[in-house]
Amino acid sequence: MKLKAITMTRERVLLSNVEVNQLGPELVFEECDIYSDCQSKALVMSGVRMIGGRFFQQDRALADHQFSRVHFNGVRFFGTFIGCDFGNWDSNDIGSMANCDFTEAVLDSSRFLNVDVQSIKLPRWPCFTIVNPAEAREFVMGNKWSAKTRIALDVYTDVDPECTASLGDASRMAKQDGIALEDLRERLLAIPGIRIRD
Repeated sequence: MKLKAITMTRERVLLSNVEVNQLGPELVFEECDIYSDCQSKALVMSGVRMIGGRFFQQDRALADHQFSRVHFNGVRFFGTFIGCDFGNWDSNDIGSMANCDFTEAVLDSSRFLNVDVQSIKLPRWPCFTIVNPAEAREFVMGNKWSAKTRIALDVYTDVDPECTASLGDASRMAKQDGIALEDLRERLLAIPGIRIRD
């Protein structure tokens, strides 16, 4: 699918993994529902503005995708996103996110870049969010963690200040380390800037 230089309102957009979907530039979705079963290589979004509506990542997780040239405002997300970046490292004029809802999504090893986290409804536990993770690094590295959890938290906090939040899936971490999920939760709650939504 190729879409550019148009405004779509209240449309249902289907993005299939069998082709490369090229979205943008100058593409606006207003109150649209986007249904994607794409892997990262099948989804190219640049110069896209999505206002309201819903983004469904279905059938498979979207992994290692950078939404760096997309403006999301008031969008609800569904599905699983692994290793994804939302927002832009350099400028909110290029990509941004505000007033979005991830309560029905799973985010793991993902980041918000130059995003005001206060405007975002965060994923539910067992996902967790470290707000301003660079500021939590000294605490994280100064404490003992089980092996795989330490590696993950090292990566989550080894970031520049433009990363305003790092998000992880505690159920995956607990399973990898063979520890109880609730025990891990108690440890995570001590991290500065941690947010856990029940």
